[in-house]
Amino acid sequence: MGLENTRLLIVVENTDYRAALSDIFMPEQLNEQLSGRVSPVDIHILTAAVRWSEQVQEVAIFSCYSAEKYSEMTYLKVRIMGSGFLPTAGDGAARFSLKASRELVRLVGDFCPDYMVLSVRSPVLLSWAVRNRLSTLALFSDWHEPVGFWKRLQHRQFIRNLNRKCVDRVGGHGLQASKILADSGINPEKIIPWEWSQPQLLVQYTPKQMRDHQYSVKLVHVGQLDQRSGIEDLLQAAIYLRRSGYTVDLQLIRNTLNDTSPVETHETDWLERQVQQLELADSVSVWAGLAPEQMLSQVREADLAVIPRPPLQPVRLPPLGVAMAMAACTPIVACDHPHFDAHLLHSFNAIVFPLGNAISMAHRIERIMGQPTLYADLSEASGTGLRKLKVPARWDELIDKWMQGTEYDKLWLRSYALSSGRYKPVEVERSLTEELSHPSSTSLEASPFEEAEAVAIEEETSVDIDAEAMDAEAMDAEAMDADPEDSDSDDDERERQSDE
Repeated sequence: MGLENTRLLIVVENTDYRAALSDIFMPEQLNEQLSGRVSPVDIHILTAAVRWSEQVQEVAIFSCYSAEKYSEMTYLKVRIMGSGFLPTAGDGAARFSLKASRELVRLVGDFCPDYMVLSVRSPVLLSWAVRNRLSTLALFSDWHEPVGFWKRLQHRQFIRNLNRKCVDRVGGHGLQASKILADSGINPEKIIPWEWSQPQLLVQYTPKQMRDHQYSVKLVHVGQLDQRSGIEDLLQAAIYLRRSGYTVDLQLIRNTLNDTSPVETHETDWLERQVQQLELADSVSVWAGLAPEQMLSQVREADLAVIPRPPLQPVRLPPLGVAMAMAACTPIVACDHPHFDAHLLHSFNAIVFPLGNAISMAHRIERIMGQPTLYADLSEASGTGLRKLKVPARWDELIDKWMQGTEYDKLWLRSYALSSGRYKPVEVERSLTEELSHPSSTSLEASPFEEAEAVAIEEETSVDIDAEAMDAEAMDAEAMDADPEDSDSDDDERERQSDE
């Protein structure tokens, strides 16, 4: 059956696109028309859906949770649907009553999809897809915490269904999330790490040399601008640098690519007050709403990119600030949190400092700015690091290959699977590390102050970032009819090994 006779259903969590598409009649310049109305991620989804509407019989975007039930065809030939049900209060984001679960299945069944992209962890819809042997692609962006032994028992049926044959692939948003999927009991041969298309990050700058800074340093931080992101430590480090005789230019850029929520007026009030209290108004600039290419340009112009603390949830590893710094070949100063272990190596592609230690952060910055050879080595190593960090599969491309289903497409999917061997952490040969530490290349001889800091690094207790527990969704699956598909021996053996 050709694609022109197929029907594609994309299940999202709780987004209503009716208002955004109500007055758009032509697909030309869709990105510009949607800009400012919806988030960049939503623009990506809608743009891809409009393109697919020209290839298949019908495309529908179904909001799993909505206060109102609706089904409307837009001018762009993309159907927008809503369930009319919200999760039960206090029971988690994927819990429904038995009546609501049946109605949810009926609404999806009435569309008669041939392909379903499941972006929300709904055991009800997954069980229905397995019972009907519907070709399903599960692309999760909210599975960020490992499922331990007891949770695995609780979600036994949901994980078991993800390993069924009709679920062709299971995608995790980023490499770390994909590894967590595998640790939760999902077959790594089915898991494909994916990312939203970010063509601007694929531009790799050439390595750069340290400028003649005359004791002035331009720092940049791309990430969250809240009190939990380590900004206060960064401000304290700026004070220490000024006391050491440096002129500091600190650029704080809110990550509007990964965090697509609008910037509230009061969101950075605390930061402005802090800057005023520390008398840093002439040294600190705060940016929000920059386009991706503008963010990348700012990172390139900076002397150093500083990452004082990783994101609260490891949604993307590494954070966008690290990836942009590597693309711009701007040396990185980052904290020694374990989330960076797979991507950053001290004195190779970054200089690390103990988490929460502003004095050490400032000292690391001084150290790099005082050693042009070290600066050049760090900049050159960034290009290699970025190539290893890139997740090649993109959300829309992954769906394209999955629907086409040719032998080449299947080979492409297998080559990007988690089990393919391409996603290995950054590993540095001993000879390369020794070369960097050789006196003829870069003097890395530690001062007594650095030795004391090294002891502090070893004794530093890593900060555990709390992750919310996964929603107890198994009750919804149990409320549906029993799964008639017989589990084969491979499923049972994999499940037995996971439980052990």
